[in-house]
Amino acid sequence: MSAAPGRPKQARTAARRAEGGGYLMNAGPVAQTLAERLVAEWYSLDESTIPAHVDAATIRCIKDTLGVALAARALGVGMAGVHVALQDASVPQSALWGAGMRVSMEDAALANGMLSHALDFDDTHAAAIVHSSSVLVPAALAVGEAVQASGRSILAALVVGYQVAARLGRLAPGPFQDNGFQATSVLGTFAAAIVAARLMRLSPDQALNALGIAGSMASGSMAYLSDGSDVKQMHPGWAAMSGIRAAKFARAGFRGPRAIFEHRLGIFHSFARVDITDTWRDACGAPWEVALMGPKPYPACLCVHAPVQAMLQLRGEGWVSPDRIEDIREIRCEGPQWYRELVFEPAASKIAPRTPYEARFSAPWSMARALLDGGLDVRSFSPEKLSDPVAGALAARTAFTAEELPEFPASFPARVTVTLADGARRSAYVAHNLGAPGNPMTDDDIEAKFQACMAAVLPPARADELSHCIAGLVEGNGAQQLFECLGRLDPAGMQSEISTYKETEKC
Repeated sequence: MSAAPGRPKQARTAARRAEGGGYLMNAGPVAQTLAERLVAEWYSLDESTIPAHVDAATIRCIKDTLGVALAARALGVGMAGVHVALQDASVPQSALWGAGMRVSMEDAALANGMLSHALDFDDTHAAAIVHSSSVLVPAALAVGEAVQASGRSILAALVVGYQVAARLGRLAPGPFQDNGFQATSVLGTFAAAIVAARLMRLSPDQALNALGIAGSMASGSMAYLSDGSDVKQMHPGWAAMSGIRAAKFARAGFRGPRAIFEHRLGIFHSFARVDITDTWRDACGAPWEVALMGPKPYPACLCVHAPVQAMLQLRGEGWVSPDRIEDIREIRCEGPQWYRELVFEPAASKIAPRTPYEARFSAPWSMARALLDGGLDVRSFSPEKLSDPVAGALAARTAFTAEELPEFPASFPARVTVTLADGARRSAYVAHNLGAPGNPMTDDDIEAKFQACMAAVLPPARADELSHCIAGLVEGNGAQQLFECLGRLDPAGMQSEISTYKETEKC
């Protein structure tokens, strides 16, 4: 095939070299790139300058992540990563949460990241639309244990990772998902690479290369929405593992493109169809992004939360009752257009979800379940609950109207209007979903969630021990104590389940 018309091939190649990162690695960009700016401003962050409230926010994220991950283990959800890790004869470096054993840091990050996202109960940075913690906490604890990092070093690396994940997500909140990719998986890979690079004590130039390398590892198709399959559970774990791999490649001298984000062949063009040439400089600066992480009160897609809260508000007012659902003619939800494809359509699978994971992405079914049970918890999505004909009949009366609501996307708002058989109607509006910056969960809320997650996993004394170790991460040898605690965790029945699986695989 002949060359394209216009400039000679040599001239086109020289121009590409000058662009810094399209084809030749580290050729020296004309202007500073986003990756270079992120590394310059955040990678070498002095851990002693991190405010106390940021430390506290990071500890909360670690606690919330461990809680939802261990709850998933107890329910046997998201176990594929554990099974894969146990098939590999990897060097025992990092704890496989709840298994009482250690595997390689990459395998631990993959398996623990999958568990952290398996129930869709992990926190979210709403403005960036990224589940940062389910990527970063597994990556940081896996690498931190392997390299024997201090608790202070782990917290500082996490703070940097949260900055990178949110800054990237803020540049395109929505377009990644609109083009079929989960931003958590795509952008989380870069944030995990920065976390791993810092804990491995890579130089700033090596960290920059790790970001470039991570671009060829980023992935995460959202086709799981078509049938409620399991693959979304893998995304944070894959990002965590890939980020660690990228850092290892950079440590070995491998180079990556410096313009991985803004180049015409880079991540934002390729995955989000967004040109950030004139906007990427907005990605740097305050605030401390970890302090804006929103823990979830319900184990379901964030777009479901405000509709569920509104339904519970109407239930609490006595306007609707599980004893009189035959009086309900219609449940109409108003929310951002983005909700339609995520949690309201296709109607057939949202009314009658085929899998527990599909139910977590169904606003009609979740609202019906909340009305019937008075809330949503990890048991709400069991196969038995999915087969409940009453919930299905109620979900079938749900309709959706797209409406621009001013709080979105900093919060995920919704209005729910219930119309009764006699024509009477009442509405409830939730401007800020619980857990969003405008309606944060309190420390007591997060502790109650953690204890509820632990109830099916550990005796109260063991749960309190884990909680104490998390809180003491930055004190003395707190990191070592946390790693030892995680290494000892072996919830009742989990070890025998793993052993049986391994024996089956050998046969």
